[in-house]
This record gives sequence, C-alpha cells and structure tokens, in this order.
Amino acid sequence: MAKNQVISIDIGTDAIKMVQLEKTADGIRLIDARIESYPDRQGETVEHQAVNVNNVTESLLKVWKKVGRKYPVVVSVPRLLITTRRLPNLPQTNEDEQLTAMVAMQAETELPFRPEDAVYDFHDIRQIENGVSVEIVAAKRDAVQGLIDCLKPLNVIPSFMLPSAFGTAVLAGQQLEKTQPDQLTMIADIGAGRTDLCVVRGNYLEFSRSFPFGGDQLTDLYRSNDETSFSEAEAHKIQQAGLDDQSESPVDEWAERLVTELDRSISAVQKTIGVEGNQVAEILLSGGSSRIPGLTDYISGRLGIPTQIWRLSETWQYVDSTAALDVDLDDRLAVALGQGINSLTGHIGLDLLPKEEKAKISKADQQRRLVASAAAGIILVVGLGIGITTWGGSQKAKINEIDQQIRQLRPAESKAKKDLTRELAIANLLAPRLSSLDILREFSTRFADRTKVALTTFSLTRLDEPDKAKITFNVEANSHQNISQLISAMKQSGLFQGIKQGQVTAAERSRRSIFQVQITCNLAPNAIQMFTESRYINPTLVINPSAGTVEDDDENASSQFQQDRGEEWRRSSENQEWEDEDEDGDEDVETSKSSFESESSKKRSEDSGSGNKRDRELDEGKGSESSEKEEWSDRDDYAKYVLPSKEEYDQMSPDEQREVREAKGAIYGKGDSGDGRSDDATSDSKEE
Repeated sequence: MAKNQVISIDIGTDAIKMVQLEKTADGIRLIDARIESYPDRQGETVEHQAVNVNNVTESLLKVWKKVGRKYPVVVSVPRLLITTRRLPNLPQTNEDEQLTAMVAMQAETELPFRPEDAVYDFHDIRQIENGVSVEIVAAKRDAVQGLIDCLKPLNVIPSFMLPSAFGTAVLAGQQLEKTQPDQLTMIADIGAGRTDLCVVRGNYLEFSRSFPFGGDQLTDLYRSNDETSFSEAEAHKIQQAGLDDQSESPVDEWAERLVTELDRSISAVQKTIGVEGNQVAEILLSGGSSRIPGLTDYISGRLGIPTQIWRLSETWQYVDSTAALDVDLDDRLAVALGQGINSLTGHIGLDLLPKEEKAKISKADQQRRLVASAAAGIILVVGLGIGITTWGGSQKAKINEIDQQIRQLRPAESKAKKDLTRELAIANLLAPRLSSLDILREFSTRFADRTKVALTTFSLTRLDEPDKAKITFNVEANSHQNISQLISAMKQSGLFQGIKQGQVTAAERSRRSIFQVQITCNLAPNAIQMFTESRYINPTLVINPSAGTVEDDDENASSQFQQDRGEEWRRSSENQEWEDEDEDGDEDVETSKSSFESESSKKRSEDSGSGNKRDRELDEGKGSESSEKEEWSDRDDYAKYVLPSKEEYDQMSPDEQREVREAKGAIYGKGDSGDGRSDDATSDSKEE
C-alpha cells in the first residue's frame, strides 16, 4: 500500500464524488476524479439519505471500479452531522496523553449527547494565559457508522474521516494564503440537501457551519406549485430556474432564504472571532446549486459582499504548479479534493474514525504483514532451496574440473619442487657469508707491523645479523700517534663504520712503555660484498671457471692480479709509511713486487728496470741461493694473505679447490709451489 497516494470519497446528498491523489516533489498530483449521481432519487431527507446504504451502493460501485485501488481511503463527514465546542482554560501540560485525558473529562459535560454515543476528536490547540484551549469536534456514533457501512460492499475500511467543511477550508487555504492571507473569505458549498460553509483567513479555519437548505428545497417549491413528481420538478428547475424581479418566483423565494442563512452565518462569525461589523471580504460559491443563473449577483446585491463562483482549476495551480488540466475542475469536487490534500499533508490533525475501526485497520495491517512475511519467507525458502541445489551442482562441476587440472599439473609440480630444491641449495652455497676470520684477516692486512700496533683481544657479537654486529678490538701501540694512525686506517678501509676510541691507558712491559686502548665499531652495509671479493685473487675466474687458466698465461694472471689487488698493495704501502725507517720499508715492498713480476715473466731481468734491493745484491755478486730464498719468502707472505687455510680448503667444492690451486700456481710458478711443495698442499704456509 503506497503511503504517498490516497483515494478521497465525498458521499453527498445526490452524488458520489471520488478523487485519487498522489504526493510528489512538485505538490499534490490529481490522478483521477469521478462524479456519479444516485439513480432515481426522490428527494429523501438528509438524515435518511446519509444512512441509506442501498441508495448509494450502486453509484459507489461504479466509481470504485474506475478509480478504486488498494490505497488508503478517506471519507468526509457532513458538517451538519457534527458539533463543535471550544474548551478553554485546560491545565497547562506538555504530555499528549494527559491532554487527551483532560479533553475526555470536559467532553462529558460539553457535548450535547452521551460520550459513549459520540465519536470525537480535538484540534487547534492554543496556548492562553491561564492554560490551554482546544476545539473539540464530535458526531453521533450511529451517523458515522452509517457512512462506514456504505463502504462495506467495497470491502474497504476508511483510514481517516474529516468533516466536509474542514476539507473545503484546506483546499481554499492553498490559494488564499498566497493571494489574500489577511482577509476573511467565506466559502459556501451549496449542495442538494444542505449547505456547508466555512470562513478562513489565509489557510486558517476561523468558523464553520452547516444548515439543511440546498437545491432540493427549490425543487420542492416547483413541485408544490406544479403538483408534479420530484424528478419532473428537478428537470424544470434546471431548465427554467433564474432570478428576476418577481418576488413571487420560486427561485426568488429560495434565494431570499439562502441570503438570510448567509447573513446569520456572518453574524455568528463576528460573535465567534470577536470582530465588529461585517469583515467578510468575499464569498465563493461551490456545489451544484450554486450554478443557478443570477445567484452570485443576487447575493452580492443583498449582502454588499463580492460573490463569485469558485473556480477550482485556478486554485489547483497553487496545489500543483505543474498541473495541466484539460478542463475546469467541477466545483462539486471541493470537499473530496480538500480532505485528500489534508490526509497527505496533515494540515488538520482531526480524525472522527471510531477507535474500534482503527483497531480493525491495525489488526488487518498486522495480518497483512504476517501473510506477506509468510509468503516472502516461503518464496525465500523455495528460492534458497533451488538456488542451493543449482549452486551445489555448479560448484561440484567446478570442483571436478579443478581436480582434473590439478592431476594434470602434478608432474610439473614434482619437477618444479626438485628444481627449486636444487636451486635453493645452490643459492645457499653461493650466498656470501661473513666469519670472524674475514675481520681478522682485514685487520692483519691493514696493520702488518706488529712492532707498532698489536691486537691483544678481539670480540664479536651478533655476527648472524651483520647490520647489527658489534666489533671490539683491544690493541697495544708504541705511541698515541700509532693509535691515531690505526683509527685513520680503519676509517679508510671502508669496511668499518661507527668507529669509537676508548680511553688510552699507559703501561710498562719489559722496561718499555706501551699504550693500550679499546676500539669499538660496526660493519659497513657493503662489508659482506667487500669481504667476499677479497677472498679471491680474481673474482671473474670464480664466476666464469671456463675462462683460460692461469697456467696457460702467467703474464695475463700477473696483470689481472695487479689490476684487482692493486688497491690492496697501495694500502699496504701506505701502512708501511707509518714506520720510522720509511726507505727500508719501501725497498722491501718493491723487492716483493719485483720478485713476483720476475717469476711471472720468466726472470727477464731486462724488463724489470727497477732499482730494488734484490737487483743491487745480484750486481754486487751475491750468490743466487740467497736471492732465491728471499724471493720465496716474499711469495710465502703473499700466499698467507690471499690463500685459504687448510681447514677452509677442505670445506671447498672441487671447483673451488681447483681455482685455489690455479691461484697458487700463479704465485709460485707453473707446476711449482716453491721449496719442493706439491699442488696438493694448499696453504701450509698460512697454517704456520
């Protein structure tokens, strides 16, 4: 059931008026409107007509078939059937329940009939000096129930009931609050059996009244004069009715009685709202009987108030600015339109629907929701069952397909595992590692002369994490200058960082002063790479073992060695400059280098061109035996530096051992390791 749509029904004296409305962003949209007159009406009294279900059922069913939908239904209650009272001086309260209870107590004394026989509600709550004032609106229960019974053939219970004059005021207020917000305007709805009128100021209802006088009274005048049937008199009224100067005319007599009732209503307005004089600025007429020719001019002349027919099509432009009506709205639809707008906007919060009927609606809504929930649950369960079955079948097919693909991939998986295991093992073997021997070797290379700087103790922590490793050297030196040179050399090495020198202490040993100090440092980020490269004479040979061997070209091996390790020789030479006897140290280094170059180039003395110490000894006639011993001593020192120890050699792979033997051959000569050493003895000199 849509909450933004409503069907509004006005059960009149001679016809059923029904409209279907929808609330939109632009206003209230009129979907459809219908008017259906009662068949063979004989001019029954208003009271009889209101409860005569059989008289309206046929017309109501015709209209419902064209307009009726499963939307909320609102029904008007004729203003003639209700009574209103203003209840002043109610105690001040902010609780709705307390105010309702106080209104119920006052209603027992104010209403003209017993509370159990009445249906009532209140609205227009005003704050006054001494408390609260409300207007109570009541009707007899039997009259209201008769209107509800008219809808039983439709199997419909109205959800809202509003007095007809209130609906007219709501519709008129849509236009008057914008065009005439401060003046009093009277709207008179002249029907067949009664006239409902209201007085509004802007969109606020100031006064309402109803009196049993309408078009049927004019028909009865024609019927009495001509002694004809009601239907014949009705037809004569429509064809001949018109106001003229003859006071004895039925229409003039009828119009005079109407003006009298309107004048009485104006006086009641003055008394009710407390104004002096006639302040009603305009009278608007609606209803079927308002169309009698000359009626508007007659009322204007008698009351001195401008009077005109209410054109609903003009008012509707203020209700829905997008409305495009092909024809003028019938002014008989004013009540139905007004109460429909009120149900969608809640302008007047007044409802005369009995509590029992509201309970029925609530129960029906609950049952409808239960049925809808049960139906939705059944549909959901069935849908889930079908969906689960379908989904299970599709998933099973997918699983079978995936299992087949897995079986096809198993041979490749097995092969990949083997290849990966082998590659991981190779990667683990080739991964650069760092040991304490690498650090000691670097220290020994940097400080070969133990007479000036000597390492006493050495500690290393967290070697498994080189970036967090901490190294501690305890050294002894001959002087502070030697310690300073030691720190400078460590910084120039590039392998150490964060070098910190502790406090220097002096001590005496063998009647000689020595200086002791503790040095802490960390490894540089690229220390592992640098240590790895320093383990080999030629890293290119290690990476590409298929290259030419050292034995095939001793001269190329010497050249490659000088290229890769020249920086180490330079640093060794710089360390030698720390000694007091610089000249002797330089001669020893040159002697070692010249000896190695002489051996690598088949002892070609004409290319040496150096003035080293060994050549001077040969020129002076010293024996070849002394020169050969000195040469082998230099080679042994170099072999200790570059070749691994026997323990390290035993842990190497055959390819690595072959490369070590080739490197050793490059040092001692092809197939010769010096002093009768064989190639199988890798590094005895290093162990010494």
